[in-house]
Amino acid sequence: MSESIGSELFNQGWVQGTYLFCKDLPDDFSQFCWASSKALSEELQKQLSNPRSALILLSQNCDITAKYKDETTLEFVIARKQRGNTPKDPYFLNLDAKSNRYLELKLSDNFWYKAEASKILQIDKQDFLSQITENTIQPKQLAKSSCETLARWRANRYMRVALPDNFNIKIRPLIENKAFDEGLDHAGSLYLNLDGYEESENYTVRLFALHRQGSAAETYDALLEKMEHILEGIHAIEGLNCPYLEDETNEIFEVVYPAMRRSEVNIDLLDHFVRWNFDSISLSDGDHEGIDTDT
Repeated sequence: MSESIGSELFNQGWVQGTYLFCKDLPDDFSQFCWASSKALSEELQKQLSNPRSALILLSQNCDITAKYKDETTLEFVIARKQRGNTPKDPYFLNLDAKSNRYLELKLSDNFWYKAEASKILQIDKQDFLSQITENTIQPKQLAKSSCETLARWRANRYMRVALPDNFNIKIRPLIENKAFDEGLDHAGSLYLNLDGYEESENYTVRLFALHRQGSAAETYDALLEKMEHILEGIHAIEGLNCPYLEDETNEIFEVVYPAMRRSEVNIDLLDHFVRWNFDSISLSDGDHEGIDTDT
């Protein structure tokens, strides 16, 4: 029986990006959860029993369906909504996997919920199946685009790259002025290349947005225009130079445009870029905004 638990959960609709509201859980549910191989802290127990919280399934589908002897647990993250009865706008750094610590997602009650990487927990598949069966809990599903963002957010935690402090300082005002906040709905990821990753006063910057998989073809032109404006903003910063706006002389990058269709990008090209997720901002300050704290 135990070997088929994952498949049974999957067949019931429990896939990556499904979730449940913690108010539907029994009071003793926390006894079935642990974090980093340890019992839940008092803080996590408190949030797990908070009616403002939700549990979002992070495990990949292959891990959900894997045989119990190979993959015994499911991975969830606690996400919490604001206080009050009126939905509030999310904080822009917590959208689209820009922050590695926080991610805000809109759930079915039309509120934004903030997931936090430090509040990831594990639940035994068998215990989870027993609890949802006993309490008649059905999975709720994130929007497709939110599922993609969730998967990218989880992966980004392990794919961070350290950019030079001087570059981060130079680019920070552009980010804080929300140059990246709107118009990138159809960007799957941003890819960045600097001519050097050591501290310097000057950097040659190459940047492109990868057109999101599943986005309509007609959305590409708007994404291209948006990225051209971003490059113009970067190029205007003292010490930063964008060859695309002048004359690209490196043949490797001659094929790079501010927005790239997926069919135009290959592995050899990506080897010259790093995925850019604004780590310097998200890991310093600011991304804690948007959701009030418990007292």
